[in-house]
Amino acid sequence: MKILARHKWLVGCTITESDDENKGTAIQAYRRFTATIRGWRNWLIYEGFVTENTKQFVIDKVKSIRKRIDKGDDSVFNF
Repeated sequence: MKILARHKWLVGCTITESDDENKGTAIQAYRRFTATIRGWRNWLIYEGFVTENTKQFVIDKVKSIRKRIDKGDDSVFNF
């Protein structure tokens, strides 16, 4: 995996986008998105081929996790 970017799309979160050259094709790129949310590292958010909805899916999932952490929901750490 090669790190392509560290995105700051959301406050309190860093989303890391990685590329896997071995799984991608000439037509589609294979990406892994991990996040650091409120200091908690290595949340696997998405791994697979990129589509036009991938960015919004990643943002929505990170928002959901961040919201649960902010509410004090400890069950988010059991996943």
